[in-house]
Amino acid sequence: MRLTRLVDDAYRGLNRGRRLKSQEGDPIFSLDDLAERVGCRPSRAEVEELLPPDPGTLERLLMSDPGKGYQIIWGHLSSIAAERSPEPLRLPARDYAGLGLSRGGIILEGEGKSVDHVGERMSGGRIYLHQGAGDYLGQEMTGGGIITAGVGSYAFRRMSGGWGVIRGEGGNFLALGSSGGRVVCQGGCGERAGWLMSGGSLRIHGDAGDYLGLLMKGGRITIFGRAGRRAGWRMKGGTIRGREFGPEAADGVLGLD
Repeated sequence: MRLTRLVDDAYRGLNRGRRLKSQEGDPIFSLDDLAERVGCRPSRAEVEELLPPDPGTLERLLMSDPGKGYQIIWGHLSSIAAERSPEPLRLPARDYAGLGLSRGGIILEGEGKSVDHVGERMSGGRIYLHQGAGDYLGQEMTGGGIITAGVGSYAFRRMSGGWGVIRGEGGNFLALGSSGGRVVCQGGCGERAGWLMSGGSLRIHGDAGDYLGLLMKGGRITIFGRAGRRAGWRMKGGTIRGREFGPEAADGVLGLD
């Protein structure tokens, strides 16, 4: 759904006479106005409390370029808009899109642009990226799902729930410290995938770099390609299964049936 339709649907029937709590009668014209009141790193609740109910404000703020200063504010706004939309919401690909998303869908558009922290701390809903994501995709997510063409480093770091599908390459430090959830990487990945992993599952259909499952404490890693050297090094729990392992693989790594 486009933003113009979203605002009509989202605000239909709401009380249009509600005033801002912090500065009664003072409208918000831009991200600068909102940041002056909540700061550059506000909570979701702080942003939502000051967001006025007129149908044009949310659209105007979302279509503004947040630059480097207002990325977190924009991320909260993107999730608020998606949760109010009856259809998946199409948005420009920007950092922190879907921050804390709990329901609804977001489709990020913008070929060739790498964006970081997409889907961070999300607990539900869906995010689709036609292009590859940058770093920290799905960091600390507890639910929901993300589909992307590829990722940079630290994708699904400290993930505890939900799922992710990477259609291309998985970058370095994939699923670092994850304790739950499911990640499927249809390409290969870099070094230290599953480092400090304590739960959940990670499936890699291509090759993996060195130190796969380093210091792993739980969960499952399955690799259908070849792992680099020292797979399972100093692992304390969990399972690693693969077709081929490089030198110095731990005794606990297993072959595929």
